[in-house]
Amino acid sequence: MTDHRPGILVVSVEVDEKDADELDRWYREEHGPEKLAIPGYASLRRFRAYDGSARFLAIYELTDAEVAMRPGDASTESVERMRQIMANWKNWERSVWIEIEAVPAPSLQQSG
Repeated sequence: MTDHRPGILVVSVEVDEKDADELDRWYREEHGPEKLAIPGYASLRRFRAYDGSARFLAIYELTDAEVAMRPGDASTESVERMRQIMANWKNWERSVWIEIEAVPAPSLQQSG
């Protein structure tokens, strides 16, 4: 697809609780900053499962969804580090979504 539309990259990951701090540190200190330095990656939001389990969600906002489909922009060192981190992942899924509509929230102020 080459229509250059905004989108998101969604990554869900499950790890053992003992690996949660390392995953968090990797996203915060290594992977997140590296991705956000690539043109087209606009932001990163991360979430943990509401039930407190070691399930995590990362949502990257993309100015062009195509950027997430390109082959790796990472250095050999960061690819090796990613392999080390991913070796602890129990379940994970990666998907790219294109925006079809943006609907702003209604204003909280009422006229009249």
